[in-house]
Amino acid sequence: MKRAYLQSISLLLLPALLSLSAISRAEEKNDHQQSTQWSYQGATGPAHWAELSAQNIACQQGKNQSPVNIHRTFDARLPSIKFDYAMLNPENIVNTGHSIQVNIRSGGLIKLDGKDFFLKQFHFHSPSENMIDSVSFPLEAHFVHVSKDNELAVVALLYQPGPPNAALNVLLKNLPMNAGDTNRLGSKDIELFERSKKIKDYFRFNGSLTTPPCTEGVRWIVVQSKPSISRAQLHAFQQALKHPNNRPVQGINARTVLR
Repeated sequence: MKRAYLQSISLLLLPALLSLSAISRAEEKNDHQQSTQWSYQGATGPAHWAELSAQNIACQQGKNQSPVNIHRTFDARLPSIKFDYAMLNPENIVNTGHSIQVNIRSGGLIKLDGKDFFLKQFHFHSPSENMIDSVSFPLEAHFVHVSKDNELAVVALLYQPGPPNAALNVLLKNLPMNAGDTNRLGSKDIELFERSKKIKDYFRFNGSLTTPPCTEGVRWIVVQSKPSISRAQLHAFQQALKHPNNRPVQGINARTVLR
């Protein structure tokens, strides 16, 4: 009789326990999502990234953070960097909600420090993240490369006001205007980004990702020559981005910027 009574109670409690468990899992999932969400504004903006997740601690405590204001530089007679972007094979162009990003399937390569770094994607920030002598630029492109041992190298292009940029024009025809939108790209859509030459005029420093989790140990190359962007092209990027997406410059600390 007692056993039957206990079984009856258990059957009555089981749905409630399952419900509580489901609510708990949902709350945990929601807490996790809230802790990992980040933005460029307000309570989830750059000043608060380290508070959003324990994984983002480098955003606050890191000593080699990016971007930077390139001001004092040291003439190190840096060797030329070989760019082999001869046959870029793109995947798509995506509005991530944080940036406009072109994903690369294959074809991009730079040689740096005796190893190969393969182009995985490039994306855009407006206004620029890196500055030169405290001057900001209307647009900055980051070409993100990864070596076989998972080391990162980012090549930054700073765009200056001027005539329309033919390479950007092709991208703007496929520009995804809202967060989550994706458009397919063919090789001809980015062929104007293809190049096979050596770059000798650039700044170099050790830095980090400019987005959470702000991982350090990234090789940064900022090309000194600046392609142009027209006012109309910039406006199109800004319409798609919806808001500025630049992290403020970080302290140089003990680092040296080489040129």
